[in-house]
Amino acid sequence: MTARTALLIGAAGGILSEVARGLAEEGHSLVLFDRDEVAVSRLADELAERTKTEFVVGDITDIAAAERQLNDIVERHALSILVNGVGGDTRVISYADLTREHFEQTHLENVTSTWIAVKACAPRMAENGYGRIVNFASAGGRTYSRFNNAAYVGAKAAVIGMTKQLAYELAGTGVVVNVVAHGPVATARVAGAFERRDEASRKAVLAALPMGRYGTVAEAAGSVLHLCSESAGYSTGAVVDINGGLYM
Repeated sequence: MTARTALLIGAAGGILSEVARGLAEEGHSLVLFDRDEVAVSRLADELAERTKTEFVVGDITDIAAAERQLNDIVERHALSILVNGVGGDTRVISYADLTREHFEQTHLENVTSTWIAVKACAPRMAENGYGRIVNFASAGGRTYSRFNNAAYVGAKAAVIGMTKQLAYELAGTGVVVNVVAHGPVATARVAGAFERRDEASRKAVLAALPMGRYGTVAEAAGSVLHLCSESAGYSTGAVVDINGGLYM
């Protein structure tokens, strides 16, 4: 396995931080991008003991500023791996209560932010003849969701469609683009939302999951790490479902 350089967008998140640890264990250098300076600097300090690590504080939804930061990262690093882990929503909102602002914000957070990161990184990867890009969707983007809302589900479905088109356009370059569609995973945010439900609601949620439980962060990260690896070179435009049987 060749040691490479990975850029993780939303690096301080529950799943992405575990992916960062896995990539560090494999010897890859890391660039960690997140808007939470305290969390991302803490993660960088942890991982600096294992591998070369840099962190960048930025808001990927501030498009103009993020594009400048991403272009600077690409100029300074020969990136081979990009993981877009931004987005997420634990709000259950009925269609009648959603507003245009809900749709605009969740599209910005999930779709536009993913696109600008790929746009910045993929051309240089293509020039070098190698790249692994992993985008984050959701089981909701594959079907429907008991845990979110139509704006979020629509945005994650768009991430899946966009990923397939990007994979098609990059297929001859050595750059593969895939998407993971996580179901309920017990990150701190999701577990907190679950605990705020009443007992009857918690039982109903678990009853709807074929495995009767949420996934672990380690389980969620494992498939991402595979798609970041050299062995994923013949997988492109794929949707990897990580949901305990919620969507089959």
